[in-house]
Amino acid sequence: MSPLQSKVQSLVAGLNAGALEALANKGLLRRAQKDLERGVPVSVAGEANGALRLQVEQFTVSLPEAGPAKATCSCPATGVCQHILTAILFLQQQAPAGAEAPTTAGPPPPSADAELIAFTREQLEGWAGKAGFRAGLQTALESMAEVTEGTPLVVRFPLLNLQCHYAGGGLDGIIVAGRAKDPRSVAVAAVIAFQKHKGVAWESTPGAVTALEASEGAPRTRAQVVESALGLLGEMLANGLARLSPAPQQRLATLAVSGLGVNLPRLSLALRGLADECALVVKRDARSDLGRTLERMALAYALCFALRQGGDNPRADLVGWHRTRYQEIGHLDLIGAAAWPWRTASGYEGLTVLFWDPGAKRWNSWTESRPKQQLTGFSSVARYTQPGPWEGAESPRQLARSAIRLLNARRNAMNRLSASTKSRVLITGQARLGNQGPAPLNDWAQLVQRLESQAAIGLREADPLDAIVLLQPVTWAGRMFDGVTQTFCWILLDVAQRPLGLELRFDDLTEPAIKYLETVPEATLAGARVIGRAQRTPQGLSFYPFCLLLRTGESVNLLLDTAKARSASTTSAPAPAPADEEDETAEANEEWESAQTAATPMSRLLSEVEDASLALAEAGASSGTLLRAERLRQLAPRAERFGLKLLARALAEVATDAQPPLALLRCAYITQLHRHGQ
Repeated sequence: MSPLQSKVQSLVAGLNAGALEALANKGLLRRAQKDLERGVPVSVAGEANGALRLQVEQFTVSLPEAGPAKATCSCPATGVCQHILTAILFLQQQAPAGAEAPTTAGPPPPSADAELIAFTREQLEGWAGKAGFRAGLQTALESMAEVTEGTPLVVRFPLLNLQCHYAGGGLDGIIVAGRAKDPRSVAVAAVIAFQKHKGVAWESTPGAVTALEASEGAPRTRAQVVESALGLLGEMLANGLARLSPAPQQRLATLAVSGLGVNLPRLSLALRGLADECALVVKRDARSDLGRTLERMALAYALCFALRQGGDNPRADLVGWHRTRYQEIGHLDLIGAAAWPWRTASGYEGLTVLFWDPGAKRWNSWTESRPKQQLTGFSSVARYTQPGPWEGAESPRQLARSAIRLLNARRNAMNRLSASTKSRVLITGQARLGNQGPAPLNDWAQLVQRLESQAAIGLREADPLDAIVLLQPVTWAGRMFDGVTQTFCWILLDVAQRPLGLELRFDDLTEPAIKYLETVPEATLAGARVIGRAQRTPQGLSFYPFCLLLRTGESVNLLLDTAKARSASTTSAPAPAPADEEDETAEANEEWESAQTAATPMSRLLSEVEDASLALAEAGASSGTLLRAERLRQLAPRAERFGLKLLARALAEVATDAQPPLALLRCAYITQLHRHGQ
């Protein structure tokens, strides 16, 4: 056996069925296997131009040293054809355990792992080109990768629906599976991801991850917008939140527009949400909450401060993006799980359908929404039974109950699916989460741990889908409706008999669901699972349900299947549904007090800091009211004893800083960090 044949044979021996399917597809691989089984003539025809030649029927297959990824065939088909797969399968059968080794002297060839580790930045850039290398580096640094070591080695990018197989042969030997505009950039991403998996440090390169640049010709500069926002926040606190007038709300809305003008979309979104919050306070709306207003002001202050520190080159995630970026990811197999309507305080109304991606093991969502100015003729409940959103779909109602294949799918980094007209859907069966779905939780302690591990601390943006869970209550205990808070609650018990409140605040969207839950027999829900959004509040856990999965296999989308389609023109303006991923600035529901958690000494300290901060914010944190800051200063030694040195310093500065309002916002923000980090 020649050295070339030995090398090619060792390469193809390391390819399993998954790698061969990645080369072509399942259909071609099955046909190649059948050809070999029925005795199609295959033979080694020699070597030419550095490639091993095999004769498959009347066609000639050439397999170079790089391996099957660069194989060619003399047949009219393009790419990897049936004959190439047949030749590979033939060579795999011709490699017995005691195969003759090559007679060349010298050290043994490096393993596939060693080859990938040895590739340098210069080699990758020279092979893929500068643009391809930058794109691959950005993919590797921004996308989650899963590395499976073995033969072949596999690197998966689940969110992009891409994977790479490697058994050797250099960069040309990397097999890329999935729809990729530039397979070389994906191969580069796989090499970098594997090297990171092995502990090799990789840093971004200039231009790899770019932030929006400031607009030219705008009336204001970015620095002026940021300083104006900081000044306005300080004025609002100096005057006191209890005395808010329409003027600050209008100025916030104007600054939000200015933020868009200088390409600061994240700051614009934060200011717009704060303006909506202030509008509720000014109107003395029941949904207003001064504590929540102060929290939003603290986050806006922290964002402005971070942008100021960034100077002319702030971080891309702090600047934000005007529109989410969707990537083409090819075909996607999904399982419909739930659907629900929602409404936000800022006036958006929409419908969301939830899917489970068994390949990436992640939730995906599709959403259609309208702002309040465009609600005429749109109803989220009615949209549930209307056609779309993709060609081949009868309605969102059908999708929420079906296993589907989404062709030419487009998805963004937050796992939201685009309703692109280029996509179409095939219904492949009835939705069955079963073994392919997420593992249901029946221990609320695990639920708390999960929420804490996924909590967005500080300026890190949260993924709303992370809070969606599938629960398996052991017992559906007592249910009741609180007439004071207008909240329905059904206590769910876990394996340790710990309680969790399934809660729905009464409004026109939740009314049908509440009526259903008040009358459904408890026996019907025995063994049922429920999909919804969980969150941890100072009072304990709270769970907002979307869908019931009954033992019979029936699914009930609580806010939709129990409702009648209503006209948008008759829609009232009740309290908003839970904040949806379409508008992350929307206010969250006030939570009905549910499963209690034991308050730790540190938690009690943070609660005292929050109470004192809110009292000062309501009264006004101007220099003339510094006596009210004495309560905060007195808490500084206790914070010091807990090791919260940054908080202790912030508490002391509220009474001594030259700008007490901004010092109070800094104190409130640090308190939030400690609260979320508990």
